[in-house]
Amino acid sequence: MAMTFFAAWLFWALREQGLRGVLRELFAPKGETAGLMKVLMVIVFFAAGCLEVISILFRPVSLSFRLYGNIFAGETMLETMANLVPGLGWLLPIPFYFMELLVGLVQALVFMLLTAVFTLLICQHEEEAPAAAHD
Repeated sequence: MAMTFFAAWLFWALREQGLRGVLRELFAPKGETAGLMKVLMVIVFFAAGCLEVISILFRPVSLSFRLYGNIFAGETMLETMANLVPGLGWLLPIPFYFMELLVGLVQALVFMLLTAVFTLLICQHEEEAPAAAHD
């Protein structure tokens, strides 16, 4: 799921802003500066852009670890509860199945929220200031 989102995110970002717009969003300095401060801002925003590229590349990894870790922990807990008391191996895990459903729902919501935020960060546009009326 994380790799599918990453591919869709790249497609949406390139379709929305184009390659030049994505690179400008990542590396270009924001704001109005002049002189030595402008040179400093170019260096700072280039370094911040490099960190952002690393962050973007690790998003599928972090999303995958989050999903895998929660599934693995739930399955381990259910297996432990089933083997805790030999005669009640069928009864003890039942409440934990409901908890796993709740955890799955929460993780789906967290995954959806994170992917929505990642998409919003790259696809948002700055509003153009309205032209001043000349009287």
